[in-house]
Amino acid sequence: MDKRERAERAKQEDAILNRVLIWIAGSVVLEALLLLLDRYYVNTRVSELAIKQGLYQMFGVLAIVLPIAFLACAAWWVLTWRKGEHRLLPQILTTVLLILSVCAVVARLYPNKTGISALYVGVPCLAVLALVYYLYQHEFFLVTLLGVMSGLGLWLLDRRVGHEIVVYAYLVVEVLILAAVVVFTRKLQASGGLLSVKGKLVRVFSKNSNYTMLYVSCAVALLVQAAALALGAMMVLYGVVIVWLLAMAVYYTVRLM
Repeated sequence: MDKRERAERAKQEDAILNRVLIWIAGSVVLEALLLLLDRYYVNTRVSELAIKQGLYQMFGVLAIVLPIAFLACAAWWVLTWRKGEHRLLPQILTTVLLILSVCAVVARLYPNKTGISALYVGVPCLAVLALVYYLYQHEFFLVTLLGVMSGLGLWLLDRRVGHEIVVYAYLVVEVLILAAVVVFTRKLQASGGLLSVKGKLVRVFSKNSNYTMLYVSCAVALLVQAAALALGAMMVLYGVVIVWLLAMAVYYTVRLM
C-alpha cells in the first residue's frame, strides 16, 4: 500500500469515525429528551396537567407534519441519487426526520409508559444498528436487523400493544420481509455479492461472505415468532434472540481480524 492509498484509507476511516460519533451524540441527546418527556408527559403531577395536554396537542401536529417533511426529504434524496450526486444534507435530513417522525407518532398514539419505554429501548437499538453498519460487514448488519425485528415482534406479542390486528399485521409484514431477505440473499449469493444498479455492479456483500448465516438468521427469526404465537412470548425466546446475536457478533468480529 503506497502513501496515497494510506492517506485515502485514513480519510475514509476518519469519515466513518465522525459518523459513528454523530450517531452516538444524537442518541444521547434523544435519550435526554425522552427523560424530560417521561417526567412531564407520562409521570405528570396534577399541577402540570396543562403541560401534558399541551404536549399531547403538539405531538398531534408533529405526527402529521414530520412524516410529510420526511417524505419530501426522502424524495429529494432519491432525486439527487438518481442524478449521480452524493449530497450529505438530504441524507442527514431524511434520517433525522424519520427518527423524529417515529418518536412523534409513538408519543401521540401511546401517551403512557408503554410508548416512552419503547422509545427508551428503540433509540439505543438504532444507535447499535448504526455502529454495526459502519464498523462491520453488511451481512452482519442484516443479521442484526433481523434480530431487532424478532425482538420487536416478541415485545408486541408480550405486551399486546394497541389492537391485536396491529400485532398480527406486524407479524405478517415481518414474514414477508424474511421471505424478501431470503430471495435477496439468494440473488447476491449467485452473483458473488454483487448487485446490478442501473447497469453498474455494486458490491453489497464481501466475496467471502458466509450466506449460510443469513439463511439461519432468517430461520431463527421465523421460528422464534412461531414459538411466541404457539407458546407465548416467554423470556426464553428473548434469550434465544440475544444469544444468537451475541454469537454472530463474535463470529463477525473474528472475521474482521
